[in-house]
Amino acid sequence: MMNPFVRQSLAQRCAVLCLSVMTLLASGVAAATQSPVASVMDELVATLCEGRSFEEVSALDNTAIMAVLTPEQRRVLSTEYWAFDVNVPVIVSVVRDTAQETPPFWLEERDFEKTGLTVCNENYTYEVWQKQFPAGRVGLGINGFDRHRPHYFVGVGPQNTADTVAISNAVPAPQEVYPFAKGSSIYHDWPDLVITEMPESLKGHLLLPTIRGRAREAQLIGAFRQTAHPSSETPDMVTLTWSDNPQTTQTIQWRVSLANDNPHAVYYRRKGTEIWAAAASESNVLDDRNIINDRSVRWHRATLCDLQPDTDYEYAIAATGESPTAAVGEFRTAPAHDGAPFTFLWMSDTHNNPAGIPLLEKAWELHPDAAFLTISGDLVGTGQQRDDWDTLFANYKKFLRHRPIVPSIGNHDAIDGLGSELYRTLLHLPDNGPEGFQRGQSYSLRYGNLLLVSLDVTADVAAQRPWLEATLRDTDAQWKVAVLHFPPYALREDYPDIQQEWCSLFDAYHVDLALAGHVHYYLRTFPLRDGEIMDNPEDGTIYLLSVAVPGRERPPIKPRYAEVVDLSGIPTCTAFIVEDNRLVMRAYDADGNVRDTFTIEKQGR
Repeated sequence: MMNPFVRQSLAQRCAVLCLSVMTLLASGVAAATQSPVASVMDELVATLCEGRSFEEVSALDNTAIMAVLTPEQRRVLSTEYWAFDVNVPVIVSVVRDTAQETPPFWLEERDFEKTGLTVCNENYTYEVWQKQFPAGRVGLGINGFDRHRPHYFVGVGPQNTADTVAISNAVPAPQEVYPFAKGSSIYHDWPDLVITEMPESLKGHLLLPTIRGRAREAQLIGAFRQTAHPSSETPDMVTLTWSDNPQTTQTIQWRVSLANDNPHAVYYRRKGTEIWAAAASESNVLDDRNIINDRSVRWHRATLCDLQPDTDYEYAIAATGESPTAAVGEFRTAPAHDGAPFTFLWMSDTHNNPAGIPLLEKAWELHPDAAFLTISGDLVGTGQQRDDWDTLFANYKKFLRHRPIVPSIGNHDAIDGLGSELYRTLLHLPDNGPEGFQRGQSYSLRYGNLLLVSLDVTADVAAQRPWLEATLRDTDAQWKVAVLHFPPYALREDYPDIQQEWCSLFDAYHVDLALAGHVHYYLRTFPLRDGEIMDNPEDGTIYLLSVAVPGRERPPIKPRYAEVVDLSGIPTCTAFIVEDNRLVMRAYDADGNVRDTFTIEKQGR
């Protein structure tokens, strides 16, 4: 049952889940202004890296970091990380995980008292530090220089029991406020993790929740990284996506170093012709302060428009005004009519792991006409670290410069509630999702007689329902495929909200396939409708789970609704061959062996 204190406002939740993006430039798109904490962290990184090798900065500890702090830096990190106004004198409780080895330095410095009080949920035990504040501004500091999760959370209660506390002008904003009570959520990215034990003295106080991963904003211990694929002045990491109609458009992205600040364009032509057309690019600077060998890069994108359907094109990337010397890739636009046959590929949980390379290469070798690749989430290990994306794009560079990627967001792509801004910047996807959602979070794409719907499991599930229903209701596509990261049906059914909000719509408007991952094994259900097995795929949805990295072998378990379960941990890449009213699925291992297959035939259009 949903925790009654969890607010379901999409605007609030999305904003809260992106706290780190607003205050931290350690991984994301460079902004015009920075928070004071982000500016201090930039200064600290520069100081700590000067004259030190990568090995030396990787070995920094809390003592070494504290030794270089200036008084002003110390003040900012102690007071401007989390702040809000109170209308009456209050008692502020900083509730921190007892497993964190080093408490935040500012607690003792600012005369917070460590009490004997404890707060618990089913996973963690927290100690309570308290201090009295007058009415006005309350400023709190960083979680520490490590990356400890879970992050501390805050309680606020009146010094005078006759007063009623009001919280305003919070930074970061918005700040949700819950009752400090059993059953209250602590983390927006894990709302079902609720308080189970608490002292009587905190009853009646207010609880200010946060996200588990916010400590990354000030992480320095173990934070420094080197990308294995540094940028240069030559364009690389060329990646195709669609942001509009696949029949007539193609979006192309690429990377250069900051040293190359020339305007760039994509030059393209029908294959076999000689005259190039040009499409100018837009660019963003991507800044990751903890990558010490390639901190900032320039990420370009261009969308080619007014293309001809069912046509082969080739393209080159060059500075604006230069004549291209040779094509760097080619693509084919979607067919002009719905009945044309096509193939698409599917993987899940690639985690920027090289194990996926032979999988994709073998599936592409067997299906060289594959139109696109969809990945059902967890493309990388840590979605806010640009070097993870460097590795992903390097792993699949042969494929991605010739075929588009059409993914969905996984929890690792928006890890610890930190948001998916880097995912959405690097992959320019359709902007036709639910109201209030960012481009590429959830979207739909029509290719031939297939409607593909990509859903964001890291955002509010219920808020996506109206858009999903309208999208499924209004299409005339012969085939409907949903791509989502969390599996509604698996060995453990952990997502009743997805079953309630999305699967009920899959039933009502007959989604043929739902492609998921997350659990790192292979499973295929019988056709299901309202959780019950149907005899005919036309009467129910087939749910597929897959993984592209080796998993651990598990004890044999087979839920009643599973037709095929493979718990061996062998990765797979799946091809779907669509031929008008017939669809054939083949799941391949890296050697090209068919691990599973089925065919659906519809009775007519």
